[in-house]
Amino acid sequence: MAVAALFRPYEAKFIPYTSIQLPLTPGIFPKRRAKLAQAVAGTVTDTLLTPSDIKAKAETLLTENNIYLSVDLFVESVLIEFRDTTKLHRLASDIAELSPALLHHLLESIIDSVEKGKDKRVAQITEKIFDQVVLSVRISLDQANEIAARLMEAFLTPQKVRNALITLLSPQNITALDESIQAHASGPYKLLARIIGVKRVCYEWRNFLEKEPEEAHKLITDLTKRFGIRDQIALQIANFDMRSLPLQTIAKLKENVVTFVESFMVEHRTDLLQAMSKIENEAMGTVRSAIIHFNPESIPAAWVDRAKHDLSSFAYSYLKRELGVLLEKAIPALGMYSLIAHKIDLLSSRQIEELVKRICKQELRALEFYGGIIGLMLGFVQIFVNAISP
Repeated sequence: MAVAALFRPYEAKFIPYTSIQLPLTPGIFPKRRAKLAQAVAGTVTDTLLTPSDIKAKAETLLTENNIYLSVDLFVESVLIEFRDTTKLHRLASDIAELSPALLHHLLESIIDSVEKGKDKRVAQITEKIFDQVVLSVRISLDQANEIAARLMEAFLTPQKVRNALITLLSPQNITALDESIQAHASGPYKLLARIIGVKRVCYEWRNFLEKEPEEAHKLITDLTKRFGIRDQIALQIANFDMRSLPLQTIAKLKENVVTFVESFMVEHRTDLLQAMSKIENEAMGTVRSAIIHFNPESIPAAWVDRAKHDLSSFAYSYLKRELGVLLEKAIPALGMYSLIAHKIDLLSSRQIEELVKRICKQELRALEFYGGIIGLMLGFVQIFVNAISP
């Protein structure tokens, strides 16, 4: 009767043929359902399910074993997904479409960080490449011959050698050469220089280079072949080992390389971003191919197990440190109060009445039983009082 009195009637009743509402209709709960829903939600969130209770429960669940089980399930589910060819191709296509934007954003953020002097990753990567690749690189004799040939074609052509000699044999340089021989050469050599006439020979050689360019070119070409200039250059290149340089020279060279790379990235920012845009298709194809050809079976079991432990250790240490902050942000965002009030408000009065009856079924039966006993006892007391009263 008490539960029925709370909920029934479910709707307002009126005197027939009038708009006068009968008293006590509808029931208490249907009439004040919104306020009662807010009261129940407040009771639950303030006393039964408080943020401190949620945090305490979360901390009890936050163990290394539970984190490892979660990471293990996650990794295994990912590996299982990779075995599904259809899903793998779909994943490859989705990631490949995102790769150009990701690469563009990554490159732009790296350049910004380098420009502000906050990013040391470029310097570290450049130094590692320099130490592991540049320092240990050795050029074969065939490659050295090719390089020497290109140098001869680009820098040591007869025309350029002739122009360089003409510039070198300027009047000032010839005079300086003659004065140096006279000042520093010993007696016999000084006498020989006077007999030969070094100054006159230099002027004659300069006149020959200036007035007979074709003959000079032939002479330079012939001397280059006879002296084996290209072979000498190739041999020096092949025998060159950067590790034989002094440590200070290597350190300075490494520093210059790092500075050059960083300056190049900042100065050619637009060019690099445009180049990145031009290779979008190649990047997408590379990412798609790498994902499609990925075989989970090829991953060693020991590596997977180590990766799981590393991930679980990282997650555990992070959550152990940041759990309080995360819950402070997450619990209000969940909106437990509004959620409970909204769920209660969505239920009809009949549904809530049935829910209350189902929850209190055993307790209501006990109330009915004890109510009957108390009523019977009160009835016997009333009979006794009536019997003895005058």
